[in-house]
Amino acid sequence: MSDSFTSGTKPSNGQRIALPDGWKLTDADSRYGDDYRPDNSPMKGDDAPLGILSLLEGKTFVGGGVNMLFRPNNGTSSNTTFHIPVNPPPPTSPNTNVLEINLFEETLCFTKAVGTVPNRGFQQQGDISLNAIMYLQTVNDVTNTHTGKPDGKPCPIHAENGMFLHVPTTTNDPNIGATIGRLGSIPHGVAINLQGFEPNASATVAGPPDITHDPCLTTPFQIPTTPGTKNIPHPFASLKAENNTTSRIPQNLDIFVQQGTLSDAILADPTILLTELNKTRNITSTITLTMSSTNLTNSTKSTDVPTGGGVVGNAFLDGIIGKPNASPFSVDFTLWIETVAYEVRVPRWKPVEGGKPVEVRHEGGMKFVLHPPSEIHEERTIVVEVVELQYLQMVMLQFGGLTWPHPSVSTLKPEVVVVAEGDGAWKGL
Repeated sequence: MSDSFTSGTKPSNGQRIALPDGWKLTDADSRYGDDYRPDNSPMKGDDAPLGILSLLEGKTFVGGGVNMLFRPNNGTSSNTTFHIPVNPPPPTSPNTNVLEINLFEETLCFTKAVGTVPNRGFQQQGDISLNAIMYLQTVNDVTNTHTGKPDGKPCPIHAENGMFLHVPTTTNDPNIGATIGRLGSIPHGVAINLQGFEPNASATVAGPPDITHDPCLTTPFQIPTTPGTKNIPHPFASLKAENNTTSRIPQNLDIFVQQGTLSDAILADPTILLTELNKTRNITSTITLTMSSTNLTNSTKSTDVPTGGGVVGNAFLDGIIGKPNASPFSVDFTLWIETVAYEVRVPRWKPVEGGKPVEVRHEGGMKFVLHPPSEIHEERTIVVEVVELQYLQMVMLQFGGLTWPHPSVSTLKPEVVVVAEGDGAWKGL
């Protein structure tokens, strides 16, 4: 089974990302053959491993979820205006910010592996070989204030390109297990470097993910000046759905509450959308990948060192010392790679020379392209396992003396699934 697009098909928004045919990264020494490399060189032979990233290689996923963003409200001519008057007018406190809520759709494309990327060690540290897949993410706001659903006219709000890296284990300088990195660049003028430990072979668990959450996940907070004390929550009226005269877009959420797309509970913790959706999905197994811009350590290995990472913003976002405009502080990212089982009805089918495969449109819009290994005499049902994704991303921004959570949650699946002749779904045919 493959989740790649078949020839001539592409995502609904026409997005594509691919490396040139036959193009592979390698180390510069390779141009001279083996004259400059010993037989045990990590750069010789096959491409560097991708590890868990092989589940995403060359695939395109579509779907969507909800995004929440507190942003500055400065009262100038470029300021956000409200059809329901806000009192006091911006930028008078507490209306120094706008809570923007987006019901969104997205497309997330991954390339094939880039090849072998040498990282050179110094002194006693040997060289290592990295591999990566490039990605392109595009997001449209589809919030519909008339229906309360994510079916509005698409408005592009986010684009991001970058790479997911597989970094192998090293035992000295540093002593650290295999990690996965995410490098991303965003048009706001932000670059991120997230890293996390690669899940081991026993990390796959049966059933859906265990999505834990913080009941104050979206509430801004003050960072305490005394070390060791807790963050001080700073709630805003815009986080309550019934408050329709607050500094928020959309302001009136009544229709969204009626449709169940938003609620006080979701505004406090949007991961509820994922857990509720998972009640209707037949998730057979899950692998959890956690990555962060702040240092992570593997508690199972006392000798492990922190993973590294970071966030960089441009001069406008960082502002001046003590007065940032909207400085990106940290990014935490949890990706759930899920195996989802689908029952697919296969019609009667007889192979003919040059004939087309069977195409079945499943409820929810996903298309299955089926290549039966033999004639299908009577309609039958097969079970197809599909790799799908869910994620929680939490960006922390700083301005106005507070730290502002900016969460996004999404559920993604392939738009087209190809079931080849040798796929296990045909077993017993």
